[in-house]
Amino acid sequence: MKRGLLYCFCLIFLGACNHYSEPLIEGEMVKLIIECKDGETIEINDQKIINKVLKEINRSRREDTQEMEFSIEHQATLENSDGVTESFYFFSGGKALVSGYYVHSNIDDFCGKD
Repeated sequence: MKRGLLYCFCLIFLGACNHYSEPLIEGEMVKLIIECKDGETIEINDQKIINKVLKEINRSRREDTQEMEFSIEHQATLENSDGVTESFYFFSGGKALVSGYYVHSNIDDFCGKD
């Protein structure tokens, strides 16, 4: 009985420590605008692609960026149907900077496509 309670307590504690379980970007987004570092602007309205990007950001492992230095590559903005936007940065390797977190995602490199 005590062993079961100990396991239960450990699972609850570990679950509470999981700081990347909450979504970083919430809501129904309808547009993705990407400003590539070369000056090109890409606008994506395909809901399947937008949902894939959201899923990558919200489900990938993340860590705080307090002591990291980055060379920003591309800026992206997600917009919902009310015109409210959420901006973030992403890199050619598929990683992203969102709300103070470095997200180990695998986002497509839209700026590298011909």
